[in-house]
Amino acid sequence: MTIVSGYDGSRHAPTSDLASKVKKGGHKKEDVFAERLGNIAYVVKGQQKPDIIKENLRYSVKGAEKNIQLLLSRLNKSEKFYGNNNPVYKFQLAGYNHRKFKFENNDMVNTELFSVFSNAAENAANWLRNKDNFRYVIEKVFSDNYDANKLVILKNIDEDAFVYDMKDVVNLYVNSNYEVHVTDGAKIVVCAENKEIFYLEIRGGKDHCGSMNHGVRASGLYPFIKENLTYQVVSA
Repeated sequence: MTIVSGYDGSRHAPTSDLASKVKKGGHKKEDVFAERLGNIAYVVKGQQKPDIIKENLRYSVKGAEKNIQLLLSRLNKSEKFYGNNNPVYKFQLAGYNHRKFKFENNDMVNTELFSVFSNAAENAANWLRNKDNFRYVIEKVFSDNYDANKLVILKNIDEDAFVYDMKDVVNLYVNSNYEVHVTDGAKIVVCAENKEIFYLEIRGGKDHCGSMNHGVRASGLYPFIKENLTYQVVSA
């Protein structure tokens, strides 16, 4: 076992205050979009953030500038969803052990723990290359298994919103010629059409150490779906 100095993530990770402001700012977009839909639309608490309901439709609004957190899952929740023998759960467990050691030892890295983590990432990436497995994940994190049946992209509250059928979004992801890669830091990245459309990474820090972020780059998601799917425009 070797202990080496590790990167603390501070160059890219937002402060907790900034993350809170961004999240609250996103919530305002639900209110704005609900107003556009009319009096019978209302905002309800969603899986990770509020959704909007109008009649038999449930709208999930996304509008972040850089990164969109689709689902942040602690180990116990991931075990329920994936099962403890699933490669993605094992990836998170190995990542938790690596991140916990790093957090408790002033950002020092146990190379043996990181090697296990990196190997687990490769196994999870291979599991995601199976389209049925990928669909299982994407349906959950985008729609909570179609509890939300519409995806809304609203970048700014004074801009038009673009509304997509959630099944179309999921099918686009699954049927694309996507590729799954593992970075040097054991982050799992999914790309299609030269765009990063999904990722899995294990969080560090005090509050969410070992939690797994199912996320997507806004710069990849927005053009990926707009260039491939039909959409409804809800004007500002």
